[in-house]
Amino acid sequence: MASRKKGKDEISLADAYALSTPEENKTLYDKWAPTYDAEFVADDYIYPRIVAEFLATLIEDDEQLSVCDIGCGTGAIGEHFARLRPLCEIEGVDISPQMIAQAATKMREDGTPVYTEFHEVDLKKPIYFAQSIYDFMVSAGTFTLGHLGASDMLAISRVLKPLGIACVGINKQHFEQHGFRPVIAEAVEERVITQPEYVEVDIYGPSSEHHGDKAIIAVFGRPSLQNE
Repeated sequence: MASRKKGKDEISLADAYALSTPEENKTLYDKWAPTYDAEFVADDYIYPRIVAEFLATLIEDDEQLSVCDIGCGTGAIGEHFARLRPLCEIEGVDISPQMIAQAATKMREDGTPVYTEFHEVDLKKPIYFAQSIYDFMVSAGTFTLGHLGASDMLAISRVLKPLGIACVGINKQHFEQHGFRPVIAEAVEERVITQPEYVEVDIYGPSSEHHGDKAIIAVFGRPSLQNE
């Protein structure tokens, strides 16, 4: 099946990849929010589901743990994950209030909201809303071209409790071209994070024009003792 062509007034993946500042991100995603699910997520964007399913493998069915969804957007990860691990609480973080507003409409199977709380945050700035709070941190689509980099990922990982675990999707091209390996290696050496495990996954399904684009899911922990 061919991917649906973008209309002249629609926002594209190229528009998102061309962003360079938090202000540009906020403006674009505020504008995109009302149609994001229909124009983008529904167009065989399988990445959030894959990351949510991977995160679920790290958590037992009966565990009641806290999850921070970094760059939650319209709530695609949360929606999938809540069906897989309904006992876990999920909080969403995003720079766009309009994306958060869309995520707030997502409901669990029991009729309660997918997300228990939201934080409107520019993640290029120091984290004020949470330090050592969450058992897990998850993300898909935020660590990519035009968005957040390796040093941002490490700073954000401080939302994790000691021994907490991050399950973070990183666009493969972004990972390879923007210095993730050396930054991560230094962080491991300094015991800021544990050595990540990496899994390569598809971002889009076969009906998308972007099929073939890859991401790397990085799973790493926050050590019990850190040099901060």
